[in-house]
Order: sequence, then structure tokens, then C-alpha cells
Amino acid sequence: MKTDNIVLSVPFNRLNDVYIKYVLGSPERKHIAIAFINAVLSHSSYGKRKNTVITDIEFLDRENPGEYEESKGSRFDILARSSDGRIFHIEIQVGRETFFMQRSFFYVAEDFITQIQRGESYATFKPVIYIGIMDFRLFGDSANSEDWYTLHKVMDVKTHEETLPEVEFHMVELPLLRRHIEKLGGKPRDELEELLCYFGNIGGEKLMEEIAERNPTVEELVALEKVWRMDPWTVRNYILNEHDRVYRENLVKYERGAALQEGLEEGRKEGFDEGRKSLIRKMRAKTIMTDEQIADMLNLPLDFVKNA
Repeated sequence: MKTDNIVLSVPFNRLNDVYIKYVLGSPERKHIAIAFINAVLSHSSYGKRKNTVITDIEFLDRENPGEYEESKGSRFDILARSSDGRIFHIEIQVGRETFFMQRSFFYVAEDFITQIQRGESYATFKPVIYIGIMDFRLFGDSANSEDWYTLHKVMDVKTHEETLPEVEFHMVELPLLRRHIEKLGGKPRDELEELLCYFGNIGGEKLMEEIAERNPTVEELVALEKVWRMDPWTVRNYILNEHDRVYRENLVKYERGAALQEGLEEGRKEGFDEGRKSLIRKMRAKTIMTDEQIADMLNLPLDFVKNA
């Protein structure tokens, strides 16, 4: 079966869940995940921070059903443990999610909980490094914001001393990175920006070719993508996943629209009722009519008039 006539999303969505797990979550390609994680840890914005380069990882179970029947389970994109014991959690979110940071915190909490058994010492906890890739703006509220990559930690707000050094949130906002790369004239500055240009489809194919010539990891990713898109089964799963994502995004938009419409209707009703109550109060002040007479004249329930 050939895939030449299969219509993929334009441009090809490299953040697709199926494709991401293929290139970043497969044991036979763990060197790519290692390169990506090390690029995050050594990003120029925080290059002076002491962060040990990882040399090996093992992938962990990405599904956690929750300890109790009623507890909320979670499904991860990439979950791995490095040879020094650190847990690396990569989560990619394409559709806008207002509470993405809260969900990220929930995932990190589970990453800690699952490390120890009842009765074990908290001293055995290993650091959890969370990497969130968002194809929407979450923190960058300013129209001129340049902070496409932010690092979040638990610290004393006065002294900035880290109080829980075992946890880090590395958050990437791709819309801001696209604008950043455009301002740089399509010239990413380091390994992380180059890799994110690939995954975020930033700069077009011409920039991908330029990056691939100097970056072996991107060169391999481009080659892997060509092979992957030749496989009918993987392409089928990709298309199904894209359809499912679009359906969920449209469903959320519909539900939000319905909720907004309901709120507007309630607002109109409340505004209308307030107007009628204001009229009733004026009639009381300027006439000698009783509540019963006002209710009869305005064709309103007597209780409504009395409570106006």
C-alpha cells in the first residue's frame, strides 16, 4: 500500500501524539530523547545553572490509573528515568488548555508519589524535571513578550532561595518562539531552538534543510520522518489521532460557546429583571399604589413586586 495519495495535515503536524512517541518515546531511538533533554538542560537562557548532562535513560510506563478508584488517572507523552535517577517528564499540548500548569503540577506530584512505597523515607526522592511544550500562549500575555522559554521552581519569594530543588518546570510556548525566530531572521541560536524549530514546524522546509546540515539530530529526524511517512499503518494512526484531536478541540469550543450563550441569556434575564425592579421602586416612590396594584398593572407575580 502506498501513502502517496494519503492526504496529511498541511503542514505535517510533528507534535502529533503518534509521531512524537515514535521519535522521542521509542527505546531504539532514545538517543534522540537524550539529545532533546540535554538541549533543554543546557539552554543558553540558563546556561550558567549546574545541570548534569544525562548519558542514558530508560522509558517508564506512561499510564497511571490513580491509586484509588475515584482518583484521577493520567496519561503522559514521554516519561523516562536517567541513569542518575532523575525523572524526566515531557508533555506536549497542541490545543489551548487554560489549566495546563495545574495539570502539569498534578503530573509531577504523581511522579513523586510513585517513587516510594508506604514507610519509605522521603530522602529517597529523586528530582523530577518536567518539560512542557505548548502550541499556544499561556504565560506570554504581553504582545511583545520574548519569554518563549521559562523555568519555574519552588523558592522563597524574598530570597529566591530554592526550597524544593528536586522539581523543575521547563515550559515552552511555541507561538512566542515562532516570533522570536522570525526576529532573529530565521537563525536559531542553540540546540534547543533548532530542535524546537523542527518539532514546531518553524521557519519552513528551507530552514529545516539548513539546520539539518549542521545538526546531526535534526538531520536524523528529517530522515526518520520520510521513512515514517512511507508506512501505511503509522500514517493511518497519525490521521486517526489528528481527527480525534480536532474533534476534541471543536467539542471544547462548542461547549465553551454553549456556556457563553447560556451566560449571556442569564445576563439578559438578570438585566431585564433589574430594570423591572427599578420601575417598581420608582412607582412606589412617586405613587400611592399598593404592591398588589403594581403587580396587576405590570402583569407580574406579587412576590416579585414585593421583593423588588
